[in-house]
Amino acid sequence: MPTTPPYDVDRSLRCVIADDVRVIREQLGHWMRELGYSVVHASCGATALSAVRREPTHLVIADIDMPHLSGLHLLQTVRGDADPNVAAIPIVVSSSLEDGEIHRMVETLGGNAYLKKPVSKEQVVSCVRYLTNGNEPISFGDNASATHSVSARFRRIASEFREF
Repeated sequence: MPTTPPYDVDRSLRCVIADDVRVIREQLGHWMRELGYSVVHASCGATALSAVRREPTHLVIADIDMPHLSGLHLLQTVRGDADPNVAAIPIVVSSSLEDGEIHRMVETLGGNAYLKKPVSKEQVVSCVRYLTNGNEPISFGDNASATHSVSARFRRIASEFREF
């Protein structure tokens, strides 16, 4: 017997999930389909950027540390896109990197939400519902441990941005 998703389904909604870890893309994709989104998987930021420029997209979920184009570069590029519909796409940034500067950088670059990995289904559902109601940028996850920590990997990615 087929099961009915517990959420309203509107397959005209499209989400691009950019993460270089296949298992994470698949889990997020499963949750987003339950929320009624069609899902496009991208293993790097460059593939995600092509996807959002190719078809109308309603949400992007992007990891920070990816090959070819980091999630931060993807965020910056989307926000600066000449097409106002692309530039306005809500973007959720996610990472397992711990660094006290991640939130500030995501906010400065125009991210709509930050999810600290590992993420739960409840966090993703709450975040998506919050953003689809037109609310301001948010952060989900336990970030107390990241307040004073420094991630060399994050700092390497962040060093490519002049303002940081």
